[in-house]
This record gives sequence, structure tokens and C-alpha cells, in this order.
Amino acid sequence: MSVVFDDYEDDYYEKRPSWREIDRRRDRSPHARLREKRERETARKATQRSNWLKEKYLREVEKLFSGKKASPEHEKALKKLQNAYGTRRFTKTARDYVKEYGLPEDWNTLILLLEANDEKLVCETLESLSRMAPERSPIERQGFLAKVRSLLLVTESARVKACAEKILAEAGA
Repeated sequence: MSVVFDDYEDDYYEKRPSWREIDRRRDRSPHARLREKRERETARKATQRSNWLKEKYLREVEKLFSGKKASPEHEKALKKLQNAYGTRRFTKTARDYVKEYGLPEDWNTLILLLEANDEKLVCETLESLSRMAPERSPIERQGFLAKVRSLLLVTESARVKACAEKILAEAGA
């Protein structure tokens, strides 16, 4: 029986840290801890600054490759389009915007364009929205399909009706 006990004692003392190691762990002065804390804070701030610079750089690169859509003029044109919604000048403003900048990539702006009285523009917008729909949330998809259904009921254009029916058939709605 003592053999088993001796093996246990040997394992216990081998795994147990020596007094020297215990003292070394305790002996760390408060100054060393403060220095380490300051170093960690400095590293954290450097990482934050690095992340901020990276984000700024990526925004600038995106602007560079966005072309016209990253300009202040685009922002003004977009505001003008949004402000014209519900007025008689909306269709003309929408045509001008699309002519200058192309179809927007923004879901909400595309939904606005469905209100234009231009069948070519509405069909292009419907096709663009239907391509984007699978990536959107279920509520947004449901809203889009409801908008397509109402457009199908309200419009007098055969072309827009055909586009709407095609999208509803593809969606299975």
C-alpha cells in the first residue's frame, strides 16, 4: 500500500511549484504592475488608432472607386430626389438622377423610384430590387412584394405589369 502512496506523493510534489516560484510570483512590485498596465493601455490605444486609420483609409479608397457617387454633388442630387418624392416634379428628378448617376444601390432609394411615371425606369428598378431581394430581411422582402402587387393593381402600363407579374412569379407569390 505504501507504494501507491509514494507514487502519489512524488506526483504531488513534482506538480507543485517550488517556494522560489511562489515567491517570484508574489514578489512582483506594484511598479512593475503599473508599468505593465501602462504598456497594455498604450498598446490598446495604438490598436484603436490603427483601426480608426484603417477605417478612414478604406472609406477614402471606397470614395475613389465609387466615382461620381462619392461626390458632394451626388449627395445633393440624392437629397433633391428624396425631397421631390410625392410632387409633380418627382419623375423628372428621378430621370435626371438616373441619367447622371445610374440606378442607386440603396434599397430605400430604389423603392422610391417605383413611384416614377416612367415605365422604363420602373422596370429597371423592379429588376434591380428583385436581384437584391434575397439578401434583404424577410420584412423588407415582404414589403417589396407588397409594393409589386400594389404596382400591378394600380399601373396602366402593360410593360410595368409584365415586369411585376414576372417578379411575382419568380418569387412564388
